[in-house]
Amino acid sequence: MTPPVPVTILSSPPASARRAAPPVAASAVTAVPDLDAVVESAECSCDAGDDNPH
Repeated sequence: MTPPVPVTILSSPPASARRAAPPVAASAVTAVPDLDAVVESAECSCDAGDDNPH
């Protein structure tokens, strides 16, 4: 049988165990005044299903 091992319980990881946060990419935000126009233009306008009876 092994003897008990002393353990120190920390409230947070030690500074040596902390890593720096990864860099966050900057992104541009585009304001859309008329969302309906954007949604309508995103619909499929292809003719692939026009002649398919199913």
